[in-house]
Amino acid sequence: SIQNLKTSRYYACKKVSKINILNYDRFKSEISIMLKADHPNIVKLYEIYESNKSLYLIMELCRGGPLFQKITERAQEKNMYSEKDVAHFFTQIMSAIEYCHIKGICHRDLKPENILFLNEEENEEKNSLKIINFIFSKHFKINKLSSKIGSIYYISPEVLTKSYTEKCDIWSAGVLLFLLLSGTLPFNDKEDNEILGKIKACTYDMNNKI
Repeated sequence: SIQNLKTSRYYACKKVSKINILNYDRFKSEISIMLKADHPNIVKLYEIYESNKSLYLIMELCRGGPLFQKITERAQEKNMYSEKDVAHFFTQIMSAIEYCHIKGICHRDLKPENILFLNEEENEEKNSLKIINFIFSKHFKINKLSSKIGSIYYISPEVLTKSYTEKCDIWSAGVLLFLLLSGTLPFNDKEDNEILGKIKACTYDMNNKI
């Protein structure tokens, strides 16, 4: 983290080496989306600084860690969130997704690894969530969504057909909701092909318990 000496406020600083940017157009798209985004549950990108070799992204500092880590810890302890707590989290997630869709943005990689807790609160239920990582996001009102993109456990059947809409984010949110409540993934297997087969068939078990 870095500190603004005038305000004493702390920010996150993400250093990106220019040589590591494999798809510069996609990177520029992510930056454009984040600079314009203004929602309490989307991480805020404030400024960008550039040197000869690197870019420095000055962002909102999230100290609480990824949602995925918290879910994993609770699943191991067999102490999953209550429905009331999950409703608190899910309302924030869906509010951010609704905002994106209204703005014509499809996230395309919604998963707990891309959701951070804002603060290091012991009481997670009172914490705020922030969606991050818009590298796969796209403006669906001016671009056709056809790329097979996303994380395998959360990808929707339509994405697999390479013809889909922003509703693929809703599917991913549904998978996340299942995980938050149960501590297990609805579509899971040892092999990727088996996972994709279950997604296409929409085959899952509501009786799985941690």
